Amino acid sequence: MKHKIEIAPLLDYYVIAVKDKETGDLVETFTLNESGTDMLRLFCQDKDAATVAQEIAEMYEAPLELVTKDVSAFAEKLQEKGLI
Repeated sequence: MKHKIEIAPLLDYYVIAVKDKETGDLVETFTLNESGTDMLRLFCQDKDAATVAQEIAEMYEAPLELVTKDVSAFAEKLQEKGLI
């Protein structure tokens, strides 16, 4: 991850605070649901998309091919935001 990520639960969602690693300044905030937060946590552990998809499929007992598509789309969004 290019930034420091902080995650806080809020009702049925999680608030994600993106901070500059050097200064600690807040860069951005956004919300995610539980599965999105689980994906983000795995990406924060420097896992690649294939590994994240495998672990999410196991966590949610979901078909790997479906999860792989979701993880790829999520990874693209993270790249667009400059997070990975």
